[in-house]
Amino acid sequence: MLSDRSQQERFLLQIAVGAASRRLYLSYPRLEVAEARARVPSFYALDVARSITGHVPDYEVLARDAELAGASRLAWPAPRDSSEAIDDAEYDLATVWPLLNTNQPRAGRLAYVMKLNSHLARSLRGRWARWQGKWSEYDGLFTKRPSIFTILESQRLATRPYSVSALQNFAACPYRFLLSAIYRLEPREEPAPLEEMDPLTKGGLFHRIQAELQRELKKNGLLPVMEAQLSQALKMLDLTVRRVADEAYEELAPAIDRVWLDAIEAMRSDLRVWLQKVAEQDGWVPIHFEFGFGFGATEGRDPASLPDPVTLPGGEMVHGFVDLIERSDDGKTLRVTDHKTGKDRTKKGLVVGQGEYLQPVVYGLAVEAGLKRTVSEGRFFYCTADGGFNEHHHCAIVSDGRRIRALY
Repeated sequence: MLSDRSQQERFLLQIAVGAASRRLYLSYPRLEVAEARARVPSFYALDVARSITGHVPDYEVLARDAELAGASRLAWPAPRDSSEAIDDAEYDLATVWPLLNTNQPRAGRLAYVMKLNSHLARSLRGRWARWQGKWSEYDGLFTKRPSIFTILESQRLATRPYSVSALQNFAACPYRFLLSAIYRLEPREEPAPLEEMDPLTKGGLFHRIQAELQRELKKNGLLPVMEAQLSQALKMLDLTVRRVADEAYEELAPAIDRVWLDAIEAMRSDLRVWLQKVAEQDGWVPIHFEFGFGFGATEGRDPASLPDPVTLPGGEMVHGFVDLIERSDDGKTLRVTDHKTGKDRTKKGLVVGQGEYLQPVVYGLAVEAGLKRTVSEGRFFYCTADGGFNEHHHCAIVSDGRRIRALY
């Protein structure tokens, strides 16, 4: 065993050279791909050249001779002569080069490439089609072919149910709708900062506490909450927050207790103000909480939830959850509420915006179709300090057959 590294390398070179029976090919990387610069020839290349010519060549002469022999470049790593290629990739590139840079006949010269790999053939044809003057499916357009219509038929709004969030994506950006609702792609999950609870977890806990509290209030005959029952309702809220927080703590196992406790306390503070706002309202009686359509009455959902999706007057199938359904004092109409825990970015006179605020309208139509009762109003209720505890009654819904009007 040779101890010196250079002696080991020379010994291995000697074995490799001695293994050749008729011809010996020696190569070295002339280009540093990572830095896109030329590399200095190896000392062993000088030794080989000396054994052939009898003298040690100059570095620049050796590099020039190697370039003429190999004729490969960083942008086209292949020799000019296909007979000197050392693998299939170099052979194909060496065959293509003269066809691209000379006027010699091309027909059929690369037909073998199209037969080697079906994926390569499809890629080359697609690249060629994208450079044509006529727009086609290769540019991202759908062409009227029976196979495409068959695929699209299974994804139509009247064929399968969609969530309201998916419909909002369609209104904002059809391509986003395609990726999320059809292909089921989601944004990459990013780790949440440890100094605060992530918004998704916070929103889920907030809605869960609201629903469980209102069910408990309904069970004890305290709905609708009035000023006289507010102190009792606030005590029940504190108990509900403590119970839900303890259960969630066991499920989520938060990394930092201080962050968890601060977030729970902030939610409790917001929920107390929300409950006080509820007590100031009159004319509506809460009847359903976390009401699902297209989702059965499992744990955490309203017992009256509908297991099947509902069909809107226009024939669209939807599924989802309504945070709160209330009936009027006279029992003739219903109101749907979507609770928001983020910032209030709505503008005065807003109905559905550019399609990004569909919940009150679509939820109202879905409840009307599912429960067979008239829904006269939909609203957003921003029930946190971030949202200013604002209410937006901008979606009074009137449906007349297949005509739908949203009034504000």
